[in-house]
Amino acid sequence: MPTIFHITHWKAGSQWINKILHDCLPYHIVEPQVDEVQFLDQPLQLGKVYPTVYVTKEQFDSVRLPSLWERFVIIRDLRDSLISAYFSIKVSHPLIDPRIEKWRRQVNQLSREEGLIYLIEEWLPYSLRIQKSWAASREKLIRYEDLLEKDSQILQKVLLVDCKLPVSRDKLESAISANRFRVLTKGRERGTEDITAHERKGISGDWRNYFSQRLKEVFKQRTGDLLMRLGYENDHNW
Repeated sequence: MPTIFHITHWKAGSQWINKILHDCLPYHIVEPQVDEVQFLDQPLQLGKVYPTVYVTKEQFDSVRLPSLWERFVIIRDLRDSLISAYFSIKVSHPLIDPRIEKWRRQVNQLSREEGLIYLIEEWLPYSLRIQKSWAASREKLIRYEDLLEKDSQILQKVLLVDCKLPVSRDKLESAISANRFRVLTKGRERGTEDITAHERKGISGDWRNYFSQRLKEVFKQRTGDLLMRLGYENDHNW
């Protein structure tokens, strides 16, 4: 079995995919750690699965890899990632990192618009750096938005064919089914919001409900033409 790396950025369905991989191969998972020390600083474990590896292409290439490995890269519209991060940091995210505690304290003292602008400056650069790096490569990128609509079709190809995950199609399908939004939320439909839950809303395009004109301008200044390069927009007039 190759060593498998799930490369992504924050708020791009990383825990959703993590749960699926855990259900498929629970004894082969290398648990994620803060600052990616399990990948960047520790010897790699051969034939294991590394979910939620938040690294740039340059960071990935800096690590000595085993002779047999596969990776897949998942991205999300950073506007939706930002909105997801806002509610997570404000309410529900475990305080596993001092930065999260700092961000929560600040966000809860600001209006929603000011809080989102604060996170564009303080939180977004981490995911932005990762997206820019992989966008500049020739890597085939998997979009979270496509996974929402065709999870089984995409993951069967990526995990079973491309990454050669040693599980049956039926087992993978069971893992996918068990981790869909409606199941994880005990019956809540996608689009029905619970800001206290990790599975808050489960849709794409939610940013439109929150972005003011000012927020759009700040976001555009920070991200440049990335949305167009990744096919999320045709031009700057969104």
